[in-house]
Amino acid sequence: MTVVVSDTSVLCYLALLGRLDVLESLFKEVIVPGAVLRECLHPGAPPSLREAMSSPPAFFKVAADEPKALPETASLDAGEAAAISLAWHFRPSSLLLLDEKRGRSVAAALGLRMRGVLGLVTEGHRRGLLDFDATAAALRQHGFRLANTTLALARAQLGLTP
Repeated sequence: MTVVVSDTSVLCYLALLGRLDVLESLFKEVIVPGAVLRECLHPGAPPSLREAMSSPPAFFKVAADEPKALPETASLDAGEAAAISLAWHFRPSSLLLLDEKRGRSVAAALGLRMRGVLGLVTEGHRRGLLDFDATAAALRQHGFRLANTTLALARAQLGLTP
């Protein structure tokens, strides 16, 4: 069984889209480290994220006992460090949901499997849960940085015409 651990950014963008439900459809259960939950509830977090995570859906499990942060995560924020360390604890059966470049670099060096928002959107489209183009456009409207080449590659993988 795959243990899915999420960082804040994936939750943030899916909450902005009103589509946290996609995580339940794809994975059934997502573990959220306490540090990630605190970031989600921070007054500076988007209201939709704070609202969704103030009473997290049942498929979210907040990690009560988090492993000690790995030394490799020292330069990252608390949520990223906790998510990476927790995913490392469950390796090789873990999948880390993470988008930030520095965090992805650390996680890749540790050999962790990862998926970001665009990967979730791609898989969600494959399973008929959402429309790829409409969701990608909505992500961009919410400030998600998405290079045209990356978008074109994902569309090609889905067999979508240019």
